[in-house]
Amino acid sequence: MPRRMRKPAVRRELRRQWLRRYEEDGESPPKIASADGYDVRTVRKQIELERQERERREARATVLRQALEQHYADLCAFARKLDLEVTAERGTLKMLQSDPMWSALREHLPRSAMWRGLDRWERLVGEIEELMARMEKRFEELASSRSGLKFSEAMDEVGLNRGIVPAMASHSRAVAQEEPGLDERVGFKSQRVDERTVRVALGAYGIATVPDDRVTEVQNLVRGLLAEITTWEGHDDLRRLLAELKRVREAVHDELLLVTLRRVVPGRCRYCPV
Repeated sequence: MPRRMRKPAVRRELRRQWLRRYEEDGESPPKIASADGYDVRTVRKQIELERQERERREARATVLRQALEQHYADLCAFARKLDLEVTAERGTLKMLQSDPMWSALREHLPRSAMWRGLDRWERLVGEIEELMARMEKRFEELASSRSGLKFSEAMDEVGLNRGIVPAMASHSRAVAQEEPGLDERVGFKSQRVDERTVRVALGAYGIATVPDDRVTEVQNLVRGLLAEITTWEGHDDLRRLLAELKRVREAVHDELLLVTLRRVVPGRCRYCPV
């Protein structure tokens, strides 16, 4: 009896052809086996193996696509958080710089002008804070010396209230940016504490608690100090720094807007799924 010739292993290309012929052309396994000279059981087995392999490839592709979509979504969400901090009046990057997405975005966009803008933004914010601290200290000293009142810790104690400092800061920033000053926007308010004392506020900021016969005096004192700010040393520097900060903020915002609107960030990082 002649020996049966052993068929060579079925190549992957042939296996794919069989699956295509079976699914797309409608050829049955017996017909494929007869045409190609293979056992029908071999054809059926190879068609099933190729179908399983295709399902695994599709599953991997789906997982990878979902992982990439989520990675891009994470980068865009971080870009939005970064934009919120940069556009906030008292924003800070310290917490965001420790976030892994900071380094991820930087690896994706190493040459973006955004990073130079963020560095400059941080320096400007620091310079403005230092300048404001000096101006606030001077405002405190002048308010106390001219009124003869000391700062009290309790709102109902006679004296100047700590709210005078953030009020001055808000006013000086507004004036430096050529916006209406605080007293122009909200004005002074008075609220009686008891029979002899009145609490004075400028908008939401507590200014002082004084005897009722000194209310007008304190209001005029604070109004005069706020008006003086434009003549103080440092006010022109504040105006210049705030103007530059605005330009830098807008430039960084534009770069971050590109990230969030494109939704796909070019480049790669260590956290990329592939």
